[in-house]
Amino acid sequence: MVIITLGILLIISTASATEYVLNSSSIEQFKNGINYNGGDELIIVIDDNVTIQSATNAGIQSAAPITIRSPANSTLTIIVNNDTERLFGIKAPSVSIESGVLDISVRGRNDSDKGQAFGIFAGSGNATISGGTITTNVNTTGHKNKGMFASGFITVSGGRIVTNQTGGENTFGFDGGSGGNSGGVMISGGNVEVFSTRGTQRNLGMDSFSGTIGISGNPVIIIYEDENGTVQNYPYNPHITTISGGNAVVFTSAGGNFTLRENAVLTQTASLIADRTFEIPAGLKLGISEGTDLQQPADTTFLFGGGYGMLTNATTTVGENGDIIYDGNKSTPSGPVSFMVILAGFCIAVILIRRR
Repeated sequence: MVIITLGILLIISTASATEYVLNSSSIEQFKNGINYNGGDELIIVIDDNVTIQSATNAGIQSAAPITIRSPANSTLTIIVNNDTERLFGIKAPSVSIESGVLDISVRGRNDSDKGQAFGIFAGSGNATISGGTITTNVNTTGHKNKGMFASGFITVSGGRIVTNQTGGENTFGFDGGSGGNSGGVMISGGNVEVFSTRGTQRNLGMDSFSGTIGISGNPVIIIYEDENGTVQNYPYNPHITTISGGNAVVFTSAGGNFTLRENAVLTQTASLIADRTFEIPAGLKLGISEGTDLQQPADTTFLFGGGYGMLTNATTTVGENGDIIYDGNKSTPSGPVSFMVILAGFCIAVILIRRR
């Protein structure tokens, strides 16, 4: 192994990869963006909380595949604000994220007929998420705004992902599979939230041009599109999407309530979104596995029981801030929250307001 120090830039080269370590010292070399032209894989290690504010059309651009990790769980903030036709938070042939926190913002006033903007762009391979916390905010006037794109597969097996794409003509949250007979979106774990809004023609949560969308394992997925497009809108493409296995919790909204799409058992602790309405439709069930809980923020409505579907295997408690917690147990079915539980939550909320 050869270690080369250029000023305060730390580059570690091996036979098969080049490693960039981002910390409070080395970020001076990277603060306006990373443009890597090497042939070996680029590994980016986030050591400290650092920010890249791009001076070009991309925050990180690589001619070789990129792997991003942060053993310290530090945050890399990427800001791109440019009027160039094509904009990228991260651009590479393939992108793999294993750990750390990425906060990506892409903005611009680009061409409404040709302009395209991407939070993460894997141009000839896959985008693979196995861990970490990733947020993409893509807001331009262009033709297409996409949170995450892969020519091959977008594969999620862990971590937390939130994509917000808004404005322009078309918005896509996850877009995998752009050509040939393979590719698509495969989600088997993690926590995913997708918001596609204000596109004048299309607002699509998840789609694939040439592949399929497969949801299995135990992910928690929440998708919202606002029905603003004049041509097409959907949370996910219903013609190519399958949800299987029984432990994938999927709520979607087409401008209204977030509705559970399939019977499911929650096997990882999760939270509903604040200030929204969620429902279990009649005929469906959502179970909470033992040792797991589902949190309902105090200002969120959760409809089940009565004329709705059932929430099962959960004990209901109220937190100090008025949140309602559904704790999983072995066999207790849950009906609608009792009057006493609601009253207790109301009293706690009043006390908190008075304290403020």
